Amino acid sequence: MKFPNNCGIPIGSMGTGKIDFFSDLTIGNLTIMNNWSTPLKIVRGFHIVDLATGTFLQGNPSKNSEIKFQTKTAKIEADAFFPQVEYKTEDPNFTIKVYSPFIPGNLKDSSLPSIIFNIKGNGIIAISFPNLTGSRRWGRANYKVKGKVNGVLMTNLRALQSDPAYGEIFLGCEGCKVHVGHPYWVPALKEGMTEDVSIFDLNKLNESEDKYYIKPFAREEISGIVWKEVKGEENFYITWYFNGRPHHYPYGHYYENWFQNAIDIAEYINERKPGIELDESRDWLNEGFRNSLYVITHSWLTKDGRFAIYEDSKISLLMNTIGGMTWDVASFALLEYFPDLIKRMDEYFANYIIDGEVPHDIGEESIENPIYGASFPYSWNDLGPTWILMIYRDYKLTEDKDFLKRNYPYMKKVMDWLIKRDEDGDGIPDSKGGFDNSYDGTYMYGTSSYVASLFLCSLKAFISASEILGYEYSEYLRILDKARASMNSLWNGKYFVNWKYKDNEKDSCLNTQILGEFWCDILGLGNVLDEDKVISALKSIYELNGKASKFCLVNSVNPDGSIDETTDQMKSCWPRISFAIASHMILKGMKKEGIEIAQKEWNTISSRYPWNQPSKINAFNGDHFGLPYYIGSLSIYLVKYALKNSSHH
Repeated sequence: MKFPNNCGIPIGSMGTGKIDFFSDLTIGNLTIMNNWSTPLKIVRGFHIVDLATGTFLQGNPSKNSEIKFQTKTAKIEADAFFPQVEYKTEDPNFTIKVYSPFIPGNLKDSSLPSIIFNIKGNGIIAISFPNLTGSRRWGRANYKVKGKVNGVLMTNLRALQSDPAYGEIFLGCEGCKVHVGHPYWVPALKEGMTEDVSIFDLNKLNESEDKYYIKPFAREEISGIVWKEVKGEENFYITWYFNGRPHHYPYGHYYENWFQNAIDIAEYINERKPGIELDESRDWLNEGFRNSLYVITHSWLTKDGRFAIYEDSKISLLMNTIGGMTWDVASFALLEYFPDLIKRMDEYFANYIIDGEVPHDIGEESIENPIYGASFPYSWNDLGPTWILMIYRDYKLTEDKDFLKRNYPYMKKVMDWLIKRDEDGDGIPDSKGGFDNSYDGTYMYGTSSYVASLFLCSLKAFISASEILGYEYSEYLRILDKARASMNSLWNGKYFVNWKYKDNEKDSCLNTQILGEFWCDILGLGNVLDEDKVISALKSIYELNGKASKFCLVNSVNPDGSIDETTDQMKSCWPRISFAIASHMILKGMKKEGIEIAQKEWNTISSRYPWNQPSKINAFNGDHFGLPYYIGSLSIYLVKYALKNSSHH
C-alpha cells in the first residue's frame, strides 16, 4: 500500500523494538534501545548510496544537511506490506526490500533484532548507520569486523547495564568493505550543526582504520559505513543486541537465549536467511491485516518468554490491557501463529485474580503490577467475562483440555465474583455509573446491554467448560435463564437499548449491545438470544451506527439516526469494535453489510494512520482521536477469520 503523508511503517520483530521507514527511504522513531515509549524521533547518519554513480537512493538524503549538491535518485516509489517495505528507484534502477523476519510457529526467528536490506540491481551500494549505543554519546566506539559477515560493530565503552541503551549495533554484509568511523555531525556553514554526507565518495572511503571512538570531551556523532559491488542481488543487515537491565525493563530479551552479540545474529541470518511466511495476497483485507500487524513492534518478549503489547506506547503505557477488544483481540490473531505463547499470557492473568476480580492489564510498563480497572477504586464488569471467553477460546481453538482444566478454578472464582455484583437480583452484574467498564467516563446504570451480553456468553462458556470437565453447573443454568430474561427486557422491537435502570432508560443503539453474541457465535457456543433478535439488532446497528458517519461505525447512535454526543466514547468509533461487529454480520449471513462496514473503517485508517491506529476515530471528520498505536489494531483479523469460517455456520 502507499504511504499516507508523514507516516512511516515500523520495521522490527516481536519484542525487539523497531525503526520507522518513510516513503523517501529515510528513517525515524527508533525504539530498538529498550525505549518503546520514548522513541528517537530524528535519526541522522542513515543513508543508502550507489557509489558507482554517486547517487543517493533516497528521496530526501539531505533532510538534516545543508549540503544539497549530492545527486539523488530521479524517482522513488514505496510499497508497504508489513513487516516489509519495498522501494523502487529510477536512474539508477534498484529494488530495495527492507524487512524483518516473521515465521508463524517459529518464535526465535520472529523475534530476531534485525532489519534486512535485500537490494537488487547493479552498482556499488554503500549503507551507513549511526552509533546510538549508550544514552550519552561519550564512550561510543566502532570496530571493524572481518569474518563470515564483514561490517562495523558499534558499542559504548562507558555505558552501564542500568542504561536502556547498553548494548551494541552491527551493520554489515557478506564480503563488504568497511569504513569504521565517520563523524557526521559537523558545524554548519551558516549556523548550528549539520550532517556531513560528503563522505560517500570512493575516493574518500577507506578501510585503513580498525577502530574509531569518540574522544573524551568531543561532541561527536559517529556512524559506520559498509559498501559492496552489487551484481544482481545482495543482502545487507542491521542487527542489535541491547542486553542491559534498566529499571523499567529488567527482564532481558528473548533473543538473549540464542545469541551472544549482534554479530552472532547477523551471521545466523546470513546463513539461515529467514523470511516472511504470511499470506502474500494483496486484496484490501489482507493488506489491512498485514499492515495492522505493525502493533507487534510495540511489544515486549522477555528472556523467560513472556510477551506483552502496550495498550499504547505513548500515554497509558499499560501492558496487555483486556476488555473492549484490546489484548483480547490481539491475542485472537496471534493465537493462530504462536498458540503456546498466547495461552501462556492469557493464563498469566490468573496469577493476579483477587477474590475473583480480573485485572485490567498486567502493569504500567511492567508485567508484574496490574491495575484493577483503569478507574480505581471502581471495579469493571466487562473484564471478568472477557477473560473467561479468552480462556475458553484458547481451549476451543487449540483443543488443550489440560489448559482448560488448570484454569477452571479461576474461571469459577471470576464467575462467582460477577454473580455477586448483581445486587438487584436480575441476573446481570449491576452498572453503577461511568467508571465500571471499558467505556470509562460513560454513565451506564442498572442493566447494560453491553455488560449483559458479555456476561451471558461468558456464563454459557463457563457452563460448557463445566460440562466438558464433568463439574456440576445446574445453578449456573438457572442464573443464565434469569440473565437472559433481563437482557430481553432491553428489547425495543428493533434492538437492545443501551441500558435501563428502574424508570430510567438510555435508548440509544450501542454497537456492542450483542458483543457477547459475537463471541458465542465465533466460538461455536450458539446463540444465547433468539436468532431473529440478533439479526434485527445487527440490522439496526448497520442502519443507525453504520450510516451515521461516512468514516466509521459509530459507537452509539440515537433512535433518530443522530450521533449520541453524551461522551467522547459514545460519539466516536472504536475500530477494534467495528471490525468485530462486521465479522459478526458476516457470520450471520450479512456478508455484504459486514464487508461494507469493515472496508469503510479500513479506508479511513489506511488513508490517514495505518501504522498509528487510534483507540477512537472522530465520527464527524475521521480524525485520530484517543490513544495512539493502539493494541486493538489487529481486530481486522476477525474479518478474515469470519470470511474463512462463515461457510461452516
